[in-house]
Amino acid sequence: MMKKVSLRISALALALMLLLASVMIVSAAPSGVLSDEAGLFNSAQAADLQQKLDEASAKTGWQFIIHTTNRTFTNSQIESYADSFYNSGNFDKNAIIFVIGYDSEDSTRYKRIMRMKGEVKDYFKNDDSRYESIISAITSSSDMYYGSLAFISKATAVYDMGKTNAFVQSLKKFGIFAGLAGAGAGVATFFVTKSRYKNMGKSGTYDLAANSKVDLNDVEDTFVTQHTTVRTIQKDNNSSGGSSNHSDGSGSRAF
Repeated sequence: MMKKVSLRISALALALMLLLASVMIVSAAPSGVLSDEAGLFNSAQAADLQQKLDEASAKTGWQFIIHTTNRTFTNSQIESYADSFYNSGNFDKNAIIFVIGYDSEDSTRYKRIMRMKGEVKDYFKNDDSRYESIISAITSSSDMYYGSLAFISKATAVYDMGKTNAFVQSLKKFGIFAGLAGAGAGVATFFVTKSRYKNMGKSGTYDLAANSKVDLNDVEDTFVTQHTTVRTIQKDNNSSGGSSNHSDGSGSRAF
């Protein structure tokens, strides 16, 4: 009897250990990916980038991917290429990808794009400044090793900021915070004024009948009619409009 109980306990303990091991495997952070087909990085740079990609992936739970290619692209072409590269690989559903190629109009210039997948997009929605901060850091150097380091560090900083809040971002965008602050100041002024004069009731009234008199005088007003002529001179309305680019935070612009 005791032997059967012992075997059951051992089997239960083994099953529990297997379950815990499977949970750990499933929840393990993805490793970073460096695919340098263009050979932009030397061995030391590649090793350093791979380590930092792994560290960023472990911290955020996103898969950080850097891919380089010798191909030339237009803006729309590199966007399609980045998506095709992601879809053809066995990558994590939550990923941030940095693709480096060359400009189709000038093969000496880089053409780059950053794409977000899965929940990574939630960290960029409704806040173009986060996307722009990464682009600014990447383009500050013509050396793609330093540009790649900037991509990793800035994207990790966005993770530290947390997911964007659409309501808060809308308030910031339209300046409603200033309006709310003004309304709050108005309410505060009202209550302060009310509290100062709350004792001015009957004891503070003034006996108007006993302390004043009224004098009525006849006054005759003479009105002079004046005619004013207004002439409108038509002016040519030649105006030109500008255009602006907007990012939806999903990494849809090449640079």
